Amino acid sequence: MRLLPALCALLVPLPVAAAPICPVDAAAVEARIADLEPAYSMVLSDISCDAPALPAHVLLCDAVEAPDMLLWRMGRLDDLAWVYAVENATGQEVDLTNPPRDDSFIAARDACTDTACLCDVLIRHTNDSLGGTSPYPQ
Repeated sequence: MRLLPALCALLVPLPVAAAPICPVDAAAVEARIADLEPAYSMVLSDISCDAPALPAHVLLCDAVEAPDMLLWRMGRLDDLAWVYAVENATGQEVDLTNPPRDDSFIAARDACTDTACLCDVLIRHTNDSLGGTSPYPQ
């Protein structure tokens, strides 16, 4: 009789580890944010999570509540990377509290309706902004 509960326990499926939201090295993302944050800490997201209406904004804002916050942190890295790229391209400092935005990137990001699209758009834009110092494969 003791064998029956043990056999039943084997039949219960084990939880499968969730696949990462984006196929990136989260530690590398955090390390690159840490590199840029001291100079660009005043740069904030253009997304307000008070009442997100677009699917892309909802996905990003929901990521704030996720245990690893990866998608949101990728967005943070992209915000910092863009301002860094603008300053390097122009040789001039920008207003970090109201930095210029990349309208074509924002349109592409805001057109996303799933995390795969957001991952792709964020990775591509961050790679364009940081070049060889991006934590993402190029």
